[in-house]
Amino acid sequence: MPFSFSTDLNVLIAIALLCWSSWGLFDKKALEGAGHLDVLLFQHIYYLLEVPVGWLILNLLYQGGWTIAPGVWLWTGLGSLSSSGGMLFYLVAMAKAEASFVLGITAAYPLIVQVLAHLFLHEALVPERMVGSLLVGIGVGLVGSSANRKDESKKHHRMVLLMCLLATLLWGVTGLFDKKALDLDLPFKIYYARCVWDAAILAVMLLVFRLMNYKVAYKSAKTWKYSGFSSICLSLGTLSYMFAMTMATASYVIVITGCYPLLMYLGAVIFLRERLSKMRLAGVVLIVAGGLMVQNTQAL
Repeated sequence: MPFSFSTDLNVLIAIALLCWSSWGLFDKKALEGAGHLDVLLFQHIYYLLEVPVGWLILNLLYQGGWTIAPGVWLWTGLGSLSSSGGMLFYLVAMAKAEASFVLGITAAYPLIVQVLAHLFLHEALVPERMVGSLLVGIGVGLVGSSANRKDESKKHHRMVLLMCLLATLLWGVTGLFDKKALDLDLPFKIYYARCVWDAAILAVMLLVFRLMNYKVAYKSAKTWKYSGFSSICLSLGTLSYMFAMTMATASYVIVITGCYPLLMYLGAVIFLRERLSKMRLAGVVLIVAGGLMVQNTQAL
């Protein structure tokens, strides 16, 4: 018996939630086998596989032929650079702190998108967005103050916090570039262009590592395995989210999938055996609630 429209939509949303709430946990496990540069490189190697897959999907969707608007390549190139930079800072932080701490703070990146959109794209600033921003700010403060100070110095804590904030800022900037690209073409074409740029970034990374004489941990089976799981989760979650967006209103899909940081936090407690902190949990809840309020005003 074929799935109904609502079943198909719920399956796509469930996949997006499951994948997005898991990728950070896999990153933490990958870092147990190698350094942050190795994990970043392995992720981009896996992203290389998305180029032929994306090309095939586009040919299936647009059997009469397809093209990508020239301006898309500029904005997606900038988006890929900022996204990869954010991932680098995020992995540095993940290597030095609990996953729930890093994931809690970096979950605030939708707020950065909205602030930058207001400043540079002149999008309206509405009361609901201001309240959501306040909730996110309070949540970040709670998560930031929940670090285990017994196990780290003030200098170490500040460095981790700085890495988290830089990752959040760069991921926010990525969202701004994506918004500019989406003004020019359709979502899946934007995604494909990003995949092509990620492949180009991989080539640059390999060249830089060679010039640095950096010894990549190619033999780390654990890092390969968990980096692969992380990459699959990010890609499959994003694809499911995009197709779900074509089947329902943006506000409906955003509100449900926007809960993934909370599930990710619970996953860190259950699967990574991290301590349950009521303050950190409260901070993540506020960040998610504020982020949903901010994102849900996009149609206003």
